[in-house]
Amino acid sequence: MKTTNILSTATFLPTLPIGATLTFELRYADQIKAFGGATRLIGYRDKKYILLETPCDPELTKLLAEPAGMQVVIRGLTSSRYGEIFALKSHILSVLHRPEKMIAIALPPSVSIHRMREYPRFNVSRIIHLDIDERNTLAKLINFSLGGCAIRLSNHQFIDAGETVRFTINGLFNTPVEFEGDVKSAVINGDGLQLGIKFREGVSELAYETLAKLILTSELTEASSTQTSPTVQ
Repeated sequence: MKTTNILSTATFLPTLPIGATLTFELRYADQIKAFGGATRLIGYRDKKYILLETPCDPELTKLLAEPAGMQVVIRGLTSSRYGEIFALKSHILSVLHRPEKMIAIALPPSVSIHRMREYPRFNVSRIIHLDIDERNTLAKLINFSLGGCAIRLSNHQFIDAGETVRFTINGLFNTPVEFEGDVKSAVINGDGLQLGIKFREGVSELAYETLAKLILTSELTEASSTQTSPTVQ
């Protein structure tokens, strides 16, 4: 599911974590792309502008000498549990060189947000039993929603998107809880493999009960994993 919303700057800013990696695009007045690269959010001031790390590039240095009339497009991920992608279009207010090289970007009145999940995702840390293509292994459940989850494997098993997985959670109820879903993404993450799983139809009530139980047993964690978790829905 993908939906588009327009957020006010005051609502948007709390979802943008300091230090987040962003894409920085500079366009001429006729919308032709002049530069594109990665940057990092340093902070924001008075909710009027954001401060970005200046990408290290000789061509950009020349462009920033005369930035008047140029448009800036900033894209990135919010820290929302819905896995939102944002696009911010504005202009450069100033180029700073102290205490470090920074670019001040004016904050527009609103920001476009593209929500990629139907349900909010909650971070979890629990060992589960995973069954995929008649292979059984222990894995770690790292987030959970009513529509899907993310699972991390310590070994690099060959798993493709589209495969069916089953996993069992023990210890939450009187009997083990079993889920079935389809692999939507398989990404190497650190020393292991991270799977984004979409649950099969008909598990919504079971997912609701499981999420409620996880909340009651205080097994949800507050650490955000928005930028690294490929969970769908």
